[in-house]
Amino acid sequence: MPVSLRAAALRTALERALDEPVHMLATERGIRLHVPAPAAHHPAWTPVLTALRSADRWGSTDTTGTPEIWAEINEG
Repeated sequence: MPVSLRAAALRTALERALDEPVHMLATERGIRLHVPAPAAHHPAWTPVLTALRSADRWGSTDTTGTPEIWAEINEG
């Protein structure tokens, strides 16, 4: 599945804010991105939350034992 400009822009914004690689997965609806979450009071939260506002859905989880941010972009 080709990556939309929205998904690519979100990935770039998160990578710049966190200095971490952002992983992308194709889903039934589009693209899901995930990346480790910054520490609680890290200054990266401001640009991260700004970037996440461009996603269709976003949230966080710690099911892997490490807090992680995820976002979804609907494609098509």
